[in-house]
Amino acid sequence: MKSIRLIVGITVSILCLWLAGRSVPFPDLLSALSCARGMWLLIGVITILFAVIVRAQLWAALLGNGVRLSDSFWAESIGYLFTNVLPLRMGDPARVFVMSKRSSLPVVHVATSAAIERLLDVLTILAVLVAIFPFMHVPYQVKKAGIVFGLAVLLMLVALIFLVKLNGRGERVLKSICRFVPIIPVERVLKIWQELAEGAAALSSARIAVRVLVLSLLTWALSVGTYWCFLRSFQPDATLTEAAFMLVAVCLAITLPSSPGFIGIFQWVGQQALVLPFNGKYDHATALAVTLTLHLLTYILTSLLGVIGLSRFGLSFVRLREGIVEDPNDHQQEEAFSTEVTYLADLGETSPR
Repeated sequence: MKSIRLIVGITVSILCLWLAGRSVPFPDLLSALSCARGMWLLIGVITILFAVIVRAQLWAALLGNGVRLSDSFWAESIGYLFTNVLPLRMGDPARVFVMSKRSSLPVVHVATSAAIERLLDVLTILAVLVAIFPFMHVPYQVKKAGIVFGLAVLLMLVALIFLVKLNGRGERVLKSICRFVPIIPVERVLKIWQELAEGAAALSSARIAVRVLVLSLLTWALSVGTYWCFLRSFQPDATLTEAAFMLVAVCLAITLPSSPGFIGIFQWVGQQALVLPFNGKYDHATALAVTLTLHLLTYILTSLLGVIGLSRFGLSFVRLREGIVEDPNDHQQEEAFSTEVTYLADLGETSPR
């Protein structure tokens, strides 16, 4: 199954690279790249760094008191490195594994916080879409798809609130269910439930919930700012609406199978998000130059941060990769972690970088 997903991902990436470059003569691309304004690129790179720091603070807030920002920052950076160089979206499982070891928190607890973070990303994507739709000519089918998407997200949010509010009553409900289904391992199910509830418990505090929401919005604001800086580097009249739409389009697209680092999908979707909706303001060569530059500098910066994170934690890339799928400490923990690896890998990346 993993081999099939890898082959499909590489095929999709190659196809997208071909689609992005087929209508762009190489001299035109070089000409567009040579017009880039270095100052805006530098500001964009600095904004990327701030976005990573704020996202690390968001994750630390979700994990609860006692988690250090430095640990969440470097674990997040290691996750970016794994996403960039390994197939099958191993970034989230990698950062969950590292953070669990650094904080001594259960894997399920840390994975739940990562899943909540992804859910917040989806909610923010929806909010950004709603905010920019009035400034764009959006077909009815797109609006309808947005409504369906929003309802699905709302159901996930309701389920999350239900998980937090049930607390002890949830255990009684599970025990009642398990009595009617004898084959269910009661103790293991209850243990996972307790860790899930503990992982989501941070949101039961209004103060923490507000802080998490503000940090999530700030992360995305910085990401929109990053995209706007890169657009301004090539197009002085670039707007925040164009940056926000490109960001949302790319974040939705990279949930599809692709090669490591979203190569191909990032370039083609980012290019089309600029060329199609904005009335000829961006030609194919300029739009491809934007996406190539943005992706390359983001890739280099996040990979470098990941390498530094491995060094600071005294970890080896190869041994950490082996440890993600072979945690020998506890058979139950290994089984639970394998489940979380599959879940987070299937959930995919939606985070702006």
